[in-house]
Amino acid sequence: MKRYKVIVYQLTRPISYLFLKHPAGKVYNWIIPLILTVISLAILVFLTEIIDVVGENGLVENLTDFVISLPGFLITALAAIATFNRPIIDQEMIDAPTINIKAGNTELEDQALTRRDFLLRLFSFLTVDSIFLIIYAKVGSIASVPSFLETQYHIAEWVFAGIFITIFWQLLTLLLFGMYYLCERLNLNI
Repeated sequence: MKRYKVIVYQLTRPISYLFLKHPAGKVYNWIIPLILTVISLAILVFLTEIIDVVGENGLVENLTDFVISLPGFLITALAAIATFNRPIIDQEMIDAPTINIKAGNTELEDQALTRRDFLLRLFSFLTVDSIFLIIYAKVGSIASVPSFLETQYHIAEWVFAGIFITIFWQLLTLLLFGMYYLCERLNLNI
């Protein structure tokens, strides 16, 4: 059983960004994306038909076409961050997020992050998030709604669209935050 816990721990490390402890994390990870989702869905429900959202050449398909290009760029960013050779990137962040880390038999609780560790976790999560979003959209495009769930309001399709839009907004919000951090905060020690 312990071996499986280790395997699960290792395979979930690319999403460890979500487990960072910091008050602003919930705002960037969930609150902003959910607010943007509610606004987006309200606009879509009142101004479009569900087929324009989830159908062929609909919003989900078009956004997926944009997201498909992201994993390659994000993996490249990961490699660049991992090999970036400036001492400031290995300094602990001011007001650093913390995380629990397991390394072999050692467990470190509330470990403060360096800039490098924070950016690696952020861009790892963005990579996984974009890959998941692509798979979710592709599976959703070939899935059909069971007849007992079909209604005149297309609830199942709107739920599918709502989940897609939430993950999309999360991806975009965190991507913008990551670019802000790389462009402006990385070299400032304040």
